[in-house]
This record gives sequence, C-alpha cells and structure tokens, in this order.
Amino acid sequence: MKIKTHAFVLKTTIFKESSLIIRLFTREKGKYTYIVKAAMRQKSPNKAIYQQLNEVKIDYSHHPNKQIHPVYSVKLVNDWGNICKDLKKTVLCASMLEIIDKSYDEEIPDTSTYDTLKSVMSYFDSNSNNLNNVFYYFILHFLKNSGYNILSAKKHPTILRFQQKNPNILDDLNLIFDLDLSEVHKSENNPNYEKKIMTRFMSELVRYHFPDVKSFKVAKDLFS
Repeated sequence: MKIKTHAFVLKTTIFKESSLIIRLFTREKGKYTYIVKAAMRQKSPNKAIYQQLNEVKIDYSHHPNKQIHPVYSVKLVNDWGNICKDLKKTVLCASMLEIIDKSYDEEIPDTSTYDTLKSVMSYFDSNSNNLNNVFYYFILHFLKNSGYNILSAKKHPTILRFQQKNPNILDDLNLIFDLDLSEVHKSENNPNYEKKIMTRFMSELVRYHFPDVKSFKVAKDLFS
C-alpha cells in the first residue's frame, strides 16, 4: 500500500555506504522506520533532506508485516532555518523529538502530538522570546496526548513537592497549557509565575517521565 504523509526526521543512520535508515514521526502512521536507497550517492539531490528536525513529505510503500519500509520520493517541507541558527532553539527542538522517539512505540498514530509539535516548531522558527513557555506548552500537551494529564494529577509526587513552594502551581500549569501560540510572543499574554520555581518544576517533571532523554540535560542549562 502506497502512502503519502508529512513527517519529522527523528534519526538518520548510514546503511551500506550509500543508503539511509531513517526514523520518522509521521502524521498519518506515527513513528516508523524507513530505508532510502542511494540517498548518500554523490549525485543524490536528497542528502540534506533527512537531517534531524526537518519536516518532509514522503511517498512510501507500507508493508504491515515489515519493520522497515522503502521510501520512493521525498520533498522538503520545512528545514527550520532560523531554529538551526540558534543554540537554545535547536536544543529544545532536539529534546522534543527525542521525547517522541523514546516515548512512542512504532505504529501508534498521534495527529494531535504531530500538530502540536509543528505549531511549536513554527513558533520557534518565527520568534525568539518566551521560548521556555512554549517548550513547557509542548511537554504538557504531549503528556496529555500520551494519556497522562498532569493538570489533574493532584497527587503526582512532583506536584505535591512543588505545591509547598508555589500553592498555585496547578493554576500556572493550566495557564501554560491554554496558551495561544499566535499571541504568546507578546509579553502581556504570558502567565505571571515565579520563573525559577517553574523551571525547576518542569526540569523535574521531564526527568520523572522521560529519564532517558539525554538532550534535555543540555536543554535545562539553557533555561533562563
């Protein structure tokens, strides 16, 4: 069965010198692994397309009983040029992709998370302020889409611990969850909370739910 879908590049590995094994987070099928033959040949026009963070549109043959599917054609949709010029944006986006890669099994479609990721990436590509809030927005939505709504988890150990420092932590999280990304670049549309406490809270929340995400260890040092 031939399928066309948009996808984010999660990871790329060279295979047999001239081919690539790529792991994508697709909008239609979720996370899947693909092979792109001859992608690394000198005359191939698609060498740079499969870089991590890129959004692509692929045409591939889906075989239900196979773990790796062949890609027939690809088109670059977004290379997020402004994100790649900024270290903080790049690290935060890499963290989001790694969270998706390590949290999802294959063959689990999640259009809500795909659309949230694209909205956040688009914001990062167009804006340079309030990046922390938008990253927090992704984490909260990802957890809810994955079946864990932190906003109603009153007995979550991280919530209980930080409520001693900020009794309104759940209210602040709800404000972040409800952010309008088309307006968040304006300072007056951002939640008013103690930044240091929220930074520590989100760092512990990510470590609690995604302990194997290595890129976040770098990302948390960039929160300011």
